[in-house]
Amino acid sequence: MDHQQAAELLRQRAGRPVAPRLVEQLLRRTDADPTVLDAILDQVDTDADGLHRVPLRWPDELADPARVSMLSLSPESRAVVGAAAVIGREFDLAILEGVCPGGDVLGGLEDGVTAGLIREQGPHVYAFVRALGREVCYDTLGPRQRAELHERVAAVLARLGALGGLRAATVQELAYHTAEAAALGGRERLDAAVAAAATAAAVALEDAAYDLAAGYFAQAALFAGRAGWAPEQSGRLLAAAGTARLRGATGAGARAAGRASLTGALRLGLRAGDHGLVAAAALGLGPRPTLGALAGDAAPPPDPVRLDALRDASATLPATGLPPDQHSAAARLMSRLAYETGRPELARRALDLARTGGDPRAVAEALLAVGGELDQVVREAVALGDEELLARAYDLAAADAVRRGQQSRAAALLERLAALADLRAAALVRWYGLRAAAELATLRGAPDAAAAARALAAGQAVDPAAAEAADAALRGWTGPKAGPGPANPAGLTAREREVLVWALRGTPAKEIASALVLGERTVETHLASIYRKLGVRTRIELIRKLGDGSGL
Repeated sequence: MDHQQAAELLRQRAGRPVAPRLVEQLLRRTDADPTVLDAILDQVDTDADGLHRVPLRWPDELADPARVSMLSLSPESRAVVGAAAVIGREFDLAILEGVCPGGDVLGGLEDGVTAGLIREQGPHVYAFVRALGREVCYDTLGPRQRAELHERVAAVLARLGALGGLRAATVQELAYHTAEAAALGGRERLDAAVAAAATAAAVALEDAAYDLAAGYFAQAALFAGRAGWAPEQSGRLLAAAGTARLRGATGAGARAAGRASLTGALRLGLRAGDHGLVAAAALGLGPRPTLGALAGDAAPPPDPVRLDALRDASATLPATGLPPDQHSAAARLMSRLAYETGRPELARRALDLARTGGDPRAVAEALLAVGGELDQVVREAVALGDEELLARAYDLAAADAVRRGQQSRAAALLERLAALADLRAAALVRWYGLRAAAELATLRGAPDAAAAARALAAGQAVDPAAAEAADAALRGWTGPKAGPGPANPAGLTAREREVLVWALRGTPAKEIASALVLGERTVETHLASIYRKLGVRTRIELIRKLGDGSGL
């Protein structure tokens, strides 16, 4: 049975999709054997995220052969094989020797091979013959014995990791064994489990594995609570979990879980008076979405949860004397609140504060709220490697181009936005990218119902009400409306009119070329033609004749 077949079987049992990691864990622990998998499926908690080991009871008729083999071993050999089962299905001899110092490790492995439980996989590497054999050997250990062995494994892996090389453990392995060892309790063990889980979460974020990162952050928050950390410290981990959960959301369940984590973290921050935590929680709920490039001036329905969080977070900011290290978060909060409530004066204050603080991400966010200099936002987003910021900038710029009747520019921007929607993209970026693909088809006169449906499904994981409104705007679009630009003077071509709009703003030819996806020399040719048709010789004369383009 492959991953897809197992996922479908679990979906049928649960009535909904289950976490991919849970499917992977069950396949790994059953050797993807349909008979074994079917025998234990009724025990599986389909709400589990698969990050933790799911407790299972193996049917006697399947497990008894491995139990008999285990009982045939001497106590010393059983101890070695049991320790190997804690390490994993495959294990390195060096790790096992570190976990069983002073024991006859090779003798125990030879007995395990003779009993049909273990085979030699390669030089100094062994493996259990069957996954079920490893499961049975693991289950013969008591809870305390397992936890103690996990602690030894974690220590050996950390030591080998410090040495580097092929035997170095992954952060996920360390997080797993450290978490299992935390069952023994104690502040030092729990602190180690927090650190290991948070490190694994950070690595998962770098790999754009948002759901995995959310699970590790939530695990770290749980251990932090058990260790007696201050509520606001646990809250930061909870906020990180919620933010990651929303970024990786693919359905209503993940969205609800992420928002619950963030609102919980917000409450902890408000009670503790922790401005940083409050800001992190409010910002983690994400920006107010747009309805797309073809929605005109339509606004998305309000989101009371996000709006209340932004208001609560903004209310904690001091009226005067804001510490410099809080300028960035404060500016981003003000920008999002301004965008949410349509307050241009607040957006301008946010931009001033962001520029004072010098954080390019805060400046870009404020520019989005102000509604200008979108080209600068694009440049900042590219420099920062922030695809979410880039997607928002492309989306707004495409909408602006559609309003101005600049269809070729709008199409170019939508193409760039659509290219961002790969499988690793965050939920908002994926929605905007899929929506851009559908908008592009509509803009070109060939509406794609399937593309629109994909965009709607992706958007419902981000903001269901906004996704429905955006879908309605897309399906109801009837073509460009007359924009506020100048009448067509002197018989300019469509492309010359687009170049004219940028020229009247004082935009250099190089930047016009970039914006319209043209060569710089082509832009200069268009400008020369415009000057000739309008009877002017310079850009200054052009602006004097037609104005500065502020109404375009």
